[in-house]
Amino acid sequence: MWPRRCSNPDEKHYYRFAEMKVLEFGMRIREFIIPQDKVFFDLLSDQSQILVKGAKALHDMMIDYSDAYAKAADIKEIEHQGDAVAHALYLRLNRAFVTPLDREDLMDLASKCDDVLDAVNGVARRLVIFEIAKPTENMKNFTKLILKATEEINLLITNIKKANQTQVDRTCDEVDALENQGDDLLHDSLVDLFRTPGISAVEVIKSKEIYEWLESALDRCEDVTYAAADIIVKNR
Repeated sequence: MWPRRCSNPDEKHYYRFAEMKVLEFGMRIREFIIPQDKVFFDLLSDQSQILVKGAKALHDMMIDYSDAYAKAADIKEIEHQGDAVAHALYLRLNRAFVTPLDREDLMDLASKCDDVLDAVNGVARRLVIFEIAKPTENMKNFTKLILKATEEINLLITNIKKANQTQVDRTCDEVDALENQGDDLLHDSLVDLFRTPGISAVEVIKSKEIYEWLESALDRCEDVTYAAADIIVKNR
């Protein structure tokens, strides 16, 4: 115990300073040991909302292709926002002694969300690098599917603490159906592409790569959905 009475002012100041340091150390230990659930769940929610933001920006770019370079730059910035959230999550995981969910599961989910944003950004960059004059209707349809998938993901991740098996199953079924539609759309897009009269080999290569990146974005959405579903099932 600290002495209750000290006649020497310097000694009083010393004890007061030491007591403050002990309390500060105790607060740091508490933060280190006790799971900071809200921080982790907030970061996951932020990242899932950024997925929707990126997918919507890509869909809007396809619908209104004016100022394509500026819109691609905006999508790149959204991808950077996702990177920043993932980095913040990794830092929190490295500092935390106890986490509300398995450390590996959290890192895996954050990484898979980042993969979706990378694919979305990859599509936007290729549209401008390849100097695509105008997106096709099939490209627009792809981004519509991607946007729907990210919205489903966002609903699941923002409710990851409360989601029940019914919600998990519904989201998995919905995203799986969207991914299957993407597979069919890729097939139809390539058929239409190769049947386009007078199209050059270079244009075929450019469009084919964009279609494949769009389909990859949908695949990555499915990966995120099942990673989130696994976390919910393991921790219910």
